[in-house]
Amino acid sequence: MENIAISSAQQPFVRNRFTWLSYLLLAAYCYLQVSPGSIVPFLHAEMHLNYTIDSLHVSSLAMGIILSGLCGDRIAQRIGRQLMLWLCVTGIALGGILLMLAHHPLVSISGILCIGFFGCTLSNIVQSALSDYYGSQRTIAITEANTIACLGSVTGPIVLGLFLSTWLGWRAMFLVPLVMMALLACFFHDVRLPVSARVEHSQTTRTRAHFSRASWFYLGVMVMVVAFEWGTFTWGSGYLIKIVGFETRTASTLMSLFFFAEMFGRFIGSILTRRFSADQLLVVALGIAGTGFLLFWLGPTPILHVLGLFVAGLGIGNLFPLTFTIVLNEGADNTDAAAARSSLAAGLAIFIAPLLLGRAADIFGLRTSYSLVMILFVLACIMLVFARQATHKKQATPLELEIEQFLHEQARPLDEVIPSLDLTSVS
Repeated sequence: MENIAISSAQQPFVRNRFTWLSYLLLAAYCYLQVSPGSIVPFLHAEMHLNYTIDSLHVSSLAMGIILSGLCGDRIAQRIGRQLMLWLCVTGIALGGILLMLAHHPLVSISGILCIGFFGCTLSNIVQSALSDYYGSQRTIAITEANTIACLGSVTGPIVLGLFLSTWLGWRAMFLVPLVMMALLACFFHDVRLPVSARVEHSQTTRTRAHFSRASWFYLGVMVMVVAFEWGTFTWGSGYLIKIVGFETRTASTLMSLFFFAEMFGRFIGSILTRRFSADQLLVVALGIAGTGFLLFWLGPTPILHVLGLFVAGLGIGNLFPLTFTIVLNEGADNTDAAAARSSLAAGLAIFIAPLLLGRAADIFGLRTSYSLVMILFVLACIMLVFARQATHKKQATPLELEIEQFLHEQARPLDEVIPSLDLTSVS
Protein backbone atom coordinates (compact mmCIF):
# COMPACT_ATOMS: atom_id res chain seq x y z
CA MET A 1 0.00 0.00 0.00
CA GLU A 2 1.41 3.35 -0.97
CA ASN A 3 1.97 5.91 1.77
CA ILE A 4 -0.11 8.62 0.21
CA ALA A 5 -2.98 10.68 1.54
CA ILE A 6 -6.20 11.25 -0.32
CA SER A 7 -6.34 15.00 -0.68
CA SER A 8 -9.72 15.63 -2.21
CA ALA A 9 -12.94 15.25 -0.29
CA GLN A 10 -14.69 14.95 -3.66
CA GLN A 11 -13.10 11.55 -4.36
CA PRO A 12 -15.12 8.45 -3.46
CA PHE A 13 -14.35 7.01 -0.05
CA VAL A 14 -12.55 3.72 -0.75
CA ARG A 15 -11.96 1.08 1.92
CA ASN A 16 -9.09 -1.38 1.56
CA ARG A 17 -7.36 -4.04 3.66
CA PHE A 18 -5.66 -1.40 5.80
CA THR A 19 -9.02 0.25 6.48
CA TRP A 20 -10.71 -2.98 7.54
CA LEU A 21 -7.74 -4.03 9.68
CA SER A 22 -7.97 -0.69 11.47
CA TYR A 23 -11.73 -0.97 12.01
CA LEU A 24 -11.62 -4.56 13.30
CA LEU A 25 -8.70 -3.95 15.67
CA LEU A 26 -10.57 -1.02 17.20
CA ALA A 27 -13.65 -3.23 17.63
CA ALA A 28 -11.59 -5.88 19.43
CA TYR A 29 -10.07 -3.25 21.74
CA CYS A 30 -13.43 -1.68 22.60
CA TYR A 31 -14.87 -5.16 23.28
CA LEU A 32 -12.18 -5.53 25.95
CA GLN A 33 -12.38 -1.91 27.10
CA VAL A 34 -15.91 -2.37 28.44
CA SER A 35 -15.06 -5.71 30.09
CA PRO A 36 -14.20 -4.26 33.54
CA GLY A 37 -17.75 -3.02 34.04
CA SER A 38 -19.09 -6.44 33.03
CA ILE A 39 -16.80 -8.76 34.98
CA VAL A 40 -16.08 -6.82 38.19
CA PRO A 41 -19.23 -8.25 39.88
CA PHE A 42 -17.94 -11.77 39.17
CA LEU A 43 -14.44 -10.91 40.40
CA HIS A 44 -16.01 -9.37 43.51
CA ALA A 45 -17.90 -12.57 44.30
CA GLU A 46 -15.15 -15.08 43.44
CA MET A 47 -12.25 -13.24 45.11
CA HIS A 48 -14.29 -11.76 47.98
CA LEU A 49 -13.18 -8.23 47.13
CA ASN A 50 -14.30 -4.98 48.72
CA TYR A 51 -15.62 -1.99 46.75
CA THR A 52 -12.28 -0.17 46.94
CA ILE A 53 -10.53 -3.02 45.13
CA ASP A 54 -13.44 -3.15 42.67
CA SER A 55 -12.91 0.53 41.82
CA LEU A 56 -9.19 -0.08 41.18
CA HIS A 57 -10.12 -2.14 38.13
CA VAL A 58 -11.80 0.86 36.44
CA SER A 59 -9.04 3.18 37.68
CA SER A 60 -6.35 0.91 36.21
CA LEU A 61 -8.02 1.19 32.80
CA ALA A 62 -7.93 4.99 33.04
CA MET A 63 -4.31 4.89 34.26
CA GLY A 64 -3.32 2.79 31.25
CA ILE A 65 -4.94 5.34 28.94
CA ILE A 66 -3.13 8.19 30.71
CA LEU A 67 0.23 6.40 30.40
CA SER A 68 -0.46 5.86 26.72
CA GLY A 69 -1.08 9.58 26.30
CA LEU A 70 2.19 10.40 28.06
CA CYS A 71 4.56 8.08 26.21
CA GLY A 72 2.72 5.95 23.64
CA ASP A 73 3.42 8.24 20.68
CA ARG A 74 7.10 8.61 21.63
CA ILE A 75 7.59 4.86 21.64
CA ALA A 76 5.79 4.62 18.30
CA GLN A 77 8.07 7.31 16.84
CA ARG A 78 11.16 5.42 17.96
CA ILE A 79 10.23 1.96 16.70
CA GLY A 80 7.75 2.90 13.97
CA ARG A 81 4.01 2.52 13.60
CA GLN A 82 4.21 -0.91 12.01
CA LEU A 83 6.10 -2.62 14.83
CA MET A 84 4.22 -0.69 17.51
CA LEU A 85 0.86 -1.78 16.08
CA TRP A 86 1.59 -5.50 16.43
CA LEU A 87 3.31 -4.96 19.77
CA CYS A 88 0.05 -3.39 20.97
CA VAL A 89 -1.97 -6.32 19.61
CA THR A 90 0.28 -8.65 21.62
CA GLY A 91 -0.12 -6.50 24.73
CA ILE A 92 -3.90 -6.42 24.41
CA ALA A 93 -3.98 -10.21 23.99
CA LEU A 94 -1.81 -10.56 27.11
CA GLY A 95 -4.29 -8.40 29.04
CA GLY A 96 -7.18 -10.57 27.88
CA ILE A 97 -5.35 -13.76 28.88
CA LEU A 98 -4.59 -12.35 32.34
CA LEU A 99 -8.25 -11.50 32.87
CA MET A 100 -9.38 -14.90 31.66
CA LEU A 101 -7.01 -16.70 34.07
CA ALA A 102 -7.20 -14.22 36.98
CA HIS A 103 -7.75 -15.64 40.47
CA HIS A 104 -6.08 -12.77 42.31
CA PRO A 105 -6.91 -9.04 42.07
CA LEU A 106 -3.31 -8.16 41.24
CA VAL A 107 -3.55 -10.31 38.10
CA SER A 108 -6.92 -8.91 37.00
CA ILE A 109 -5.85 -5.30 37.65
CA SER A 110 -2.61 -5.89 35.70
CA GLY A 111 -4.62 -7.34 32.81
CA ILE A 112 -6.89 -4.29 32.64
CA LEU A 113 -3.85 -1.98 32.85
CA CYS A 114 -2.38 -3.79 29.82
CA ILE A 115 -5.65 -3.39 27.91
CA GLY A 116 -5.77 0.31 28.80
CA PHE A 117 -2.19 1.12 27.78
CA PHE A 118 -1.73 -1.09 24.71
CA GLY A 119 -5.33 -0.70 23.57
CA CYS A 120 -5.30 3.07 23.75
CA THR A 121 -1.91 3.21 22.02
CA LEU A 122 -3.26 0.95 19.26
CA SER A 123 -6.33 3.17 18.94
CA ASN A 124 -4.12 6.25 18.58
CA ILE A 125 -1.89 4.60 15.98
CA VAL A 126 -4.81 3.30 13.94
CA GLN A 127 -6.76 6.57 13.96
CA SER A 128 -3.73 8.77 13.25
CA ALA A 129 -2.77 6.40 10.39
CA LEU A 130 -6.32 6.63 9.02
CA SER A 131 -6.07 10.42 9.30
CA ASP A 132 -2.79 10.55 7.39
CA TYR A 133 -3.98 8.15 4.70
CA TYR A 134 -7.41 9.66 4.02
CA GLY A 135 -6.41 13.31 4.44
CA SER A 136 -9.45 15.54 3.90
CA GLN A 137 -11.68 12.47 4.23
CA ARG A 138 -10.37 11.63 7.71
CA THR A 139 -13.69 12.61 9.33
CA ILE A 140 -15.48 9.84 7.42
CA ALA A 141 -12.80 7.27 8.25
CA ILE A 142 -12.57 8.08 11.95
CA THR A 143 -16.36 8.26 12.41
CA GLU A 144 -16.79 4.90 10.67
CA ALA A 145 -13.98 3.42 12.78
CA ASN A 146 -15.63 4.61 15.99
CA THR A 147 -19.00 3.28 14.84
CA ILE A 148 -17.58 -0.23 14.39
CA ALA A 149 -15.67 0.17 17.66
CA CYS A 150 -18.97 0.97 19.38
CA LEU A 151 -20.36 -2.25 17.90
CA GLY A 152 -17.57 -4.07 19.72
CA SER A 153 -18.56 -2.34 22.96
CA VAL A 154 -22.18 -3.44 22.57
CA THR A 155 -21.19 -7.01 21.64
CA GLY A 156 -19.16 -7.60 24.81
CA PRO A 157 -22.05 -7.71 27.33
CA ILE A 158 -24.16 -9.74 24.89
CA VAL A 159 -21.45 -12.39 24.47
CA LEU A 160 -20.96 -12.45 28.23
CA GLY A 161 -24.65 -13.23 28.69
CA LEU A 162 -24.44 -16.05 26.15
CA PHE A 163 -21.45 -17.68 27.83
CA LEU A 164 -23.06 -17.37 31.28
CA SER A 165 -25.77 -19.73 30.06
CA THR A 166 -23.15 -22.41 29.29
CA TRP A 167 -20.67 -24.40 31.37
CA LEU A 168 -17.83 -22.18 30.08
CA GLY A 169 -18.81 -19.23 32.31
CA TRP A 170 -17.89 -15.54 32.15
CA ARG A 171 -14.16 -16.11 31.51
CA ALA A 172 -14.89 -17.50 28.06
CA MET A 173 -15.97 -14.05 26.86
CA PHE A 174 -12.27 -13.23 26.35
CA LEU A 175 -11.86 -16.04 23.83
CA VAL A 176 -13.75 -13.98 21.20
CA PRO A 177 -11.31 -11.02 20.92
CA LEU A 178 -8.29 -13.32 21.34
CA VAL A 179 -9.38 -15.49 18.41
CA MET A 180 -10.30 -12.40 16.41
CA MET A 181 -6.87 -10.78 16.89
CA ALA A 182 -5.09 -14.07 16.07
CA LEU A 183 -7.02 -14.30 12.78
CA LEU A 184 -6.25 -10.67 11.94
CA ALA A 185 -2.56 -11.30 12.58
CA CYS A 186 -2.64 -14.32 10.25
CA PHE A 187 -4.46 -12.69 7.33
CA PHE A 188 -3.43 -9.01 7.65
CA HIS A 189 0.18 -9.19 8.87
CA ASP A 190 1.45 -7.96 5.49
CA VAL A 191 -0.64 -4.77 5.52
CA ARG A 192 1.60 -1.71 5.67
CA LEU A 193 0.55 1.34 7.64
CA PRO A 194 1.05 4.78 6.06
CA VAL A 195 4.08 6.64 7.36
CA SER A 196 3.35 9.51 9.72
CA ALA A 197 2.97 12.86 7.97
CA ARG A 198 5.57 14.28 10.35
CA VAL A 199 8.06 11.57 9.40
CA GLU A 200 7.51 12.26 5.71
CA HIS A 201 8.19 15.98 6.15
CA SER A 202 11.01 15.81 8.66
CA GLN A 203 13.80 13.42 9.51
CA THR A 204 13.90 14.76 13.07
CA THR A 205 10.97 13.02 14.72
CA ARG A 206 11.99 14.05 18.22
CA THR A 207 11.13 17.69 17.62
CA ARG A 208 8.27 18.78 19.81
CA ALA A 209 5.06 19.27 17.89
CA HIS A 210 3.59 22.75 17.76
CA PHE A 211 0.05 22.93 19.06
CA SER A 212 -2.10 25.90 18.22
CA ARG A 213 -4.30 27.72 20.67
CA ALA A 214 -7.35 26.18 19.01
CA SER A 215 -5.90 22.70 19.52
CA TRP A 216 -5.61 23.22 23.26
CA PHE A 217 -9.17 24.52 23.47
CA TYR A 218 -10.44 21.48 21.59
CA LEU A 219 -8.51 19.23 23.96
CA GLY A 220 -10.35 21.03 26.75
CA VAL A 221 -13.60 20.25 24.95
CA MET A 222 -12.53 16.60 24.80
CA VAL A 223 -11.90 16.44 28.55
CA MET A 224 -15.38 17.82 29.23
CA VAL A 225 -17.29 15.66 26.71
CA VAL A 226 -15.57 12.44 27.81
CA ALA A 227 -16.23 13.28 31.47
CA PHE A 228 -19.83 14.09 30.48
CA GLU A 229 -20.16 10.70 28.74
CA TRP A 230 -18.64 8.62 31.55
CA GLY A 231 -20.51 10.56 34.21
CA THR A 232 -23.78 9.84 32.41
CA PHE A 233 -23.47 6.08 31.92
CA THR A 234 -21.31 5.12 34.92
CA TRP A 235 -24.09 6.07 37.33
CA GLY A 236 -26.97 5.74 34.88
CA SER A 237 -28.06 2.31 36.09
CA GLY A 238 -27.95 3.43 39.71
CA TYR A 239 -29.99 6.53 38.83
CA LEU A 240 -32.68 4.41 37.17
CA ILE A 241 -32.84 2.19 40.27
CA LYS A 242 -32.62 4.68 43.14
CA ILE A 243 -34.27 7.77 41.64
CA VAL A 244 -36.58 6.56 38.88
CA GLY A 245 -37.57 3.35 40.68
CA PHE A 246 -36.79 0.53 38.23
CA GLU A 247 -35.75 -2.93 39.37
CA THR A 248 -32.07 -3.84 39.10
CA ARG A 249 -32.45 -6.23 36.15
CA THR A 250 -34.73 -3.82 34.30
CA ALA A 251 -32.33 -0.92 34.86
CA SER A 252 -29.40 -2.94 33.48
CA THR A 253 -31.44 -3.83 30.40
CA LEU A 254 -32.50 -0.22 29.88
CA MET A 255 -28.89 0.96 30.08
CA SER A 256 -28.16 -1.14 27.02
CA LEU A 257 -30.40 1.33 25.16
CA PHE A 258 -27.80 4.00 25.83
CA PHE A 259 -25.04 1.98 24.13
CA PHE A 260 -27.26 1.03 21.20
CA ALA A 261 -28.16 4.72 20.85
CA GLU A 262 -24.46 5.60 20.81
CA MET A 263 -23.83 3.07 18.06
CA PHE A 264 -26.82 4.25 16.03
CA GLY A 265 -25.82 7.88 16.55
CA ARG A 266 -22.33 7.19 15.26
CA PHE A 267 -23.74 5.38 12.24
CA ILE A 268 -25.86 8.41 11.37
CA GLY A 269 -22.88 10.67 12.10
CA SER A 270 -20.67 8.72 9.69
CA ILE A 271 -23.22 9.39 6.93
CA LEU A 272 -23.54 13.09 7.74
CA THR A 273 -19.76 13.60 7.69
CA ARG A 274 -19.95 13.29 3.89
CA ARG A 275 -21.96 16.52 3.75
CA PHE A 276 -21.01 18.52 6.85
CA SER A 277 -17.79 19.36 8.66
CA ALA A 278 -16.87 17.81 12.00
CA ASP A 279 -17.07 21.25 13.62
CA GLN A 280 -20.67 21.74 12.44
CA LEU A 281 -21.74 18.26 13.51
CA LEU A 282 -20.13 18.68 16.95
CA VAL A 283 -22.43 21.62 17.70
CA VAL A 284 -25.49 19.55 16.72
CA ALA A 285 -24.31 16.52 18.70
CA LEU A 286 -23.79 18.66 21.81
CA GLY A 287 -27.29 20.07 21.49
CA ILE A 288 -28.84 16.59 21.19
CA ALA A 289 -26.75 15.23 24.08
CA GLY A 290 -27.64 18.12 26.38
CA THR A 291 -31.35 17.91 25.59
CA GLY A 292 -31.41 14.17 26.17
CA PHE A 293 -29.50 14.41 29.45
CA LEU A 294 -31.86 17.05 30.83
CA LEU A 295 -34.81 14.80 29.99
CA PHE A 296 -33.10 11.79 31.59
CA TRP A 297 -32.12 13.76 34.69
CA LEU A 298 -35.31 15.75 35.31
CA GLY A 299 -37.99 13.86 33.37
CA PRO A 300 -41.34 13.80 35.20
CA THR A 301 -42.20 10.19 34.24
CA PRO A 302 -40.19 6.95 33.91
CA ILE A 303 -40.90 6.80 30.17
CA LEU A 304 -39.41 10.27 29.66
CA HIS A 305 -36.37 9.29 31.74
CA VAL A 306 -35.76 6.34 29.41
CA LEU A 307 -36.43 8.44 26.31
CA GLY A 308 -33.97 11.04 27.55
CA LEU A 309 -31.33 8.35 28.10
CA PHE A 310 -31.74 7.17 24.50
CA VAL A 311 -31.62 10.71 23.06
CA ALA A 312 -28.55 11.50 25.16
CA GLY A 313 -26.85 8.40 23.76
CA LEU A 314 -27.56 9.55 20.18
CA GLY A 315 -25.68 12.80 20.80
CA ILE A 316 -22.98 11.55 23.18
CA GLY A 317 -21.94 8.79 20.77
CA ASN A 318 -20.57 11.38 18.35
CA LEU A 319 -18.88 13.74 20.81
CA PHE A 320 -15.55 11.95 21.16
CA PRO A 321 -15.00 10.90 17.51
CA LEU A 322 -15.90 14.37 16.21
CA THR A 323 -13.71 16.17 18.75
CA PHE A 324 -10.90 13.69 18.08
CA THR A 325 -11.16 14.36 14.35
CA ILE A 326 -10.95 18.12 14.90
CA VAL A 327 -7.87 17.73 17.11
CA LEU A 328 -6.23 15.67 14.35
CA ASN A 329 -7.18 18.33 11.80
CA GLU A 330 -5.60 21.01 13.96
CA GLY A 331 -2.44 18.92 14.44
CA ALA A 332 -2.27 17.37 10.97
CA ASP A 333 1.52 17.88 10.82
CA ASN A 334 1.93 15.34 13.67
CA THR A 335 -1.15 13.19 14.07
CA ASP A 336 0.63 10.76 16.41
CA ALA A 337 1.25 13.53 18.96
CA ALA A 338 -2.29 14.88 18.50
CA ALA A 339 -3.75 11.42 19.12
CA ALA A 340 -1.55 10.93 22.20
CA ARG A 341 -2.68 14.22 23.72
CA SER A 342 -6.26 13.23 23.01
CA SER A 343 -5.88 9.95 24.86
CA LEU A 344 -4.26 11.78 27.77
CA ALA A 345 -7.23 14.14 27.91
CA ALA A 346 -9.70 11.26 27.71
CA GLY A 347 -7.82 9.22 30.32
CA LEU A 348 -7.85 12.07 32.81
CA ALA A 349 -11.58 12.53 32.28
CA ILE A 350 -12.28 8.80 32.75
CA PHE A 351 -10.12 8.70 35.87
CA ILE A 352 -11.60 11.77 37.55
CA ALA A 353 -15.27 12.00 36.51
CA PRO A 354 -16.67 8.75 38.03
CA LEU A 355 -14.75 9.28 41.28
CA LEU A 356 -15.88 12.90 41.57
CA LEU A 357 -19.50 12.06 40.90
CA GLY A 358 -19.42 9.08 43.24
CA ARG A 359 -18.08 11.21 46.08
CA ALA A 360 -20.67 13.91 45.39
CA ALA A 361 -23.41 11.27 45.41
CA ASP A 362 -22.28 10.07 48.85
CA ILE A 363 -22.52 13.62 50.20
CA PHE A 364 -25.47 15.20 48.37
CA GLY A 365 -27.39 12.29 46.88
CA LEU A 366 -27.43 10.93 43.33
CA ARG A 367 -29.98 13.35 41.84
CA THR A 368 -28.13 16.42 43.12
CA SER A 369 -24.72 15.05 42.13
CA TYR A 370 -25.94 14.69 38.55
CA SER A 371 -25.96 18.48 38.38
CA LEU A 372 -22.17 18.16 38.08
CA VAL A 373 -22.70 16.30 34.81
CA MET A 374 -24.73 19.24 33.54
CA ILE A 375 -21.93 21.58 34.62
CA LEU A 376 -19.51 19.49 32.54
CA PHE A 377 -21.83 19.93 29.56
CA VAL A 378 -21.95 23.71 30.02
CA LEU A 379 -18.15 23.87 30.31
CA ALA A 380 -17.85 21.85 27.10
CA CYS A 381 -20.07 24.39 25.31
CA ILE A 382 -18.01 27.32 26.64
CA MET A 383 -14.76 25.63 25.60
CA LEU A 384 -16.21 25.01 22.14
CA VAL A 385 -17.03 28.71 21.71
CA PHE A 386 -13.43 29.69 22.51
CA ALA A 387 -12.10 26.91 20.27
CA ARG A 388 -14.19 28.05 17.30
CA GLN A 389 -13.07 31.66 17.81
CA ALA A 390 -9.42 30.59 17.92
CA THR A 391 -9.88 28.53 14.76
CA HIS A 392 -11.53 31.47 12.98
CA LYS A 393 -8.64 33.77 13.86
CA LYS A 394 -6.10 31.20 12.69
CA GLN A 395 -7.88 30.74 9.36
CA ALA A 396 -8.47 34.43 8.75
CA THR A 397 -6.68 35.93 5.74
CA PRO A 398 -4.21 38.84 6.18
CA LEU A 399 -6.78 41.24 4.68
CA GLU A 400 -9.42 40.09 7.20
CA LEU A 401 -6.95 40.55 10.03
CA GLU A 402 -6.11 44.07 8.81
CA ILE A 403 -9.80 44.98 8.63
CA GLU A 404 -10.37 43.57 12.13
CA GLN A 405 -7.40 45.56 13.44
CA PHE A 406 -8.66 48.74 11.72
CA LEU A 407 -12.14 48.35 13.21
CA HIS A 408 -10.61 47.73 16.61
CA GLU A 409 -8.54 50.91 16.36
CA GLN A 410 -11.60 52.91 15.31
CA ALA A 411 -13.55 51.77 18.37
CA ARG A 412 -12.00 54.49 20.57
CA PRO A 413 -13.60 56.98 22.94
CA LEU A 414 -14.87 60.19 21.32
CA ASP A 415 -12.38 62.38 23.23
CA GLU A 416 -9.54 60.41 21.59
CA VAL A 417 -11.02 60.60 18.10
CA ILE A 418 -11.85 64.35 18.02
CA PRO A 419 -8.28 65.64 18.59
CA SER A 420 -7.09 63.52 15.70
CA LEU A 421 -9.47 65.22 13.23
CA ASP A 422 -7.97 67.80 10.85
CA LEU A 423 -10.60 70.57 11.06
CA THR A 424 -8.64 72.89 8.74
CA SER A 425 -9.50 70.61 5.85
CA VAL A 426 -13.22 71.25 6.41
CA SER A 427 -14.33 74.44 4.59
